[in-house]
Parts: sequence; C-alpha cells; structure tokens
Amino acid sequence: MKILFVHKDINQDINAGGINTVYLKHIERLQNTNHELFVITGRDGKWNLKAKRYVVAQDDANRNFKLEKIINEIHPDIIDVFSWGAELLDYVKKPHRAKVIMRADIPMKYYGRESIDEEMANYCDKVISISNWCDFEWSSYLGGNTTVIPHACELPDRNNIVKEKNSVVWVGKSTYIKGIDLLLKLPDMFFKTYKLTVVCAPTKFNDENLFNKLKKKGVIFKENLSDDDYQDLLARSEFILSTARKEGFCIAVLEGMKYGCVPVVPYWIGGTTDFVSNKNGIIYRNFDECYKKMKRLKNITKLSNNSIETANVYTWDNACNLSLKVYEELYNER
Repeated sequence: MKILFVHKDINQDINAGGINTVYLKHIERLQNTNHELFVITGRDGKWNLKAKRYVVAQDDANRNFKLEKIINEIHPDIIDVFSWGAELLDYVKKPHRAKVIMRADIPMKYYGRESIDEEMANYCDKVISISNWCDFEWSSYLGGNTTVIPHACELPDRNNIVKEKNSVVWVGKSTYIKGIDLLLKLPDMFFKTYKLTVVCAPTKFNDENLFNKLKKKGVIFKENLSDDDYQDLLARSEFILSTARKEGFCIAVLEGMKYGCVPVVPYWIGGTTDFVSNKNGIIYRNFDECYKKMKRLKNITKLSNNSIETANVYTWDNACNLSLKVYEELYNER
C-alpha cells in the first residue's frame, strides 16, 4: 500500500502536540514494512525517517492546489489526515481514488470555531476517534462508520528515582481549553500543601499576568524541558493534575501514569476518563473537592501501581497495529 499522512505539524525536531507524536510513531513502525510511506506537512526541519516528506506552507496562497498536485503525483491508496482545519476538504469533495481516513480529536464546536472538520467527515471513508467520548460525538453526528484507536505512550524506565512527597505536575499548552487559568481556582491551602510544577509549552497564548499570579502562589514554571528532564520530573512527582475543560485523550496524563503519578482529572474532561477512574486516580467535580480528595488520600501506593498497570496497556505497537488493520480493510474494499 501507498500510505500518505497529512498534517501541518509532523516534524521530528518540534514538539507539536499529540497528533505529531501519533503520526511519528506510525511512520516509525510502518517504515520497516512493505508499505510506501509519504508525508505532507507544513513544517520544515530534521527528517531522518524513510517516509518521503513534502513541505507545503500553511500561508501559501496556492496551498490547496499544491496539496492536490502532490497527492496526484503520489497516487496513494490510503490518506490519513488529521481533522482540525480539514486540510483536504477541497480534495475529498472531488472524485478521488484514495481511501481517506480522518483522525479526529474533539469536534471544532467545542472550541467555538467553525466546524469545518464535521463537513469533511461526511466525505471520508472512515473516522478514527482517539477515545470513546470522541467516538460518541463523531458517531452520533455521522451515524456510524467510526472506530476508536487511542493514543499511547512510550517512555524509558526511571525506576531509580524516588517520589517527592506532595509533588504535583501540570503539563500542557497555556491555552483556555487546557484550563491553565483554572489553576487559580484551587484553594489557597492547595498551594501551601503541594509543590506544583507547570510544564508549559510556550505559545502565542502565554499570559504573563496569569503566570505571575501563579508564581506568587509558589508555582514553578518549566519551559522547553529536555526529554530526560521531563521524564525525571514525572518520575519524581506523586500526582499529575489536569484542569482541561475538554480533552480528547491526554497523552501527558498517560505519561505521568507510566511513571506512577496518580492522575487527578476533572469529571468533565472527556476522553481522558477512558483510562482514568477512581481505581487508579482521582476524579473531581470542583477545585475544593480536588484538594480535599488529594489531601485525604490514604492509598497512594495502590493507586500509583494501578496507574502504571493501566498505562502499560496503551502501547504504540497496539495503536499502530489497529491503524494498519483499518488501512488494510479499506484497501481491500477498493
């Protein structure tokens, strides 16, 4: 099969979020098979993978024409495209040979943005949702023809690092949807009891006023951590906290669980509760309850062990094998 991956952020030397990781892991595993792999992305930079990469700038006036030209040159059997921005909407509306899969996160309506991804979904041969919650949203809209392939994590062992008591880590981009502003709603006693470290990917949404308010409460900010430093921080932390307003599937929470962090997530979060429950973590309804549940926790070792056990189920090998099964099924339908 000729398999083409399309997304603006596929690059090895830039941490561009979960979907970048998803596609890189798929390419790494499939490049040693008999399949031909191609990538269309908007980022230039280091590229040591075997897949052939085409870079088309996001702000190029002729971008849609260039995308279609490249696709016609490749003549792919399968196109795996991420939903946001519906990058191939013009292409899928025309007659085409390739089977098109849309890998879908949260529908755009949750962000108050134009739901162009929903329009594109109608023209795709399959929608892959990243969690059961996302799948419910997409299958209810489409009336079926969806499947779930969750994200995963893959981290080296850090068994020699001792947990630091009352240490909490928050990981994410400083955006409204990730809920970094909601950290201010935690009660004052939270900040007196716990050492909170925020691992924050710098973005255009950075709010220095908000950051300074959190720093005054004792919050430590870490930016541009190396992989080793990030993994060591997770391994030292007792808890990994999420305040996201919506989350399709939080790889950062799963990574923390891999190192025995007890996940603390809101009940409204969405797909992350596919793998976080009261058996391996804490689910809270408001921020006073969040603090109280953490403070009253008596079985942290048990929850930590259960977190590790859960995280070990979510491997990239499993995720990529599920994707390959979808590719093969669609390829055989032609």
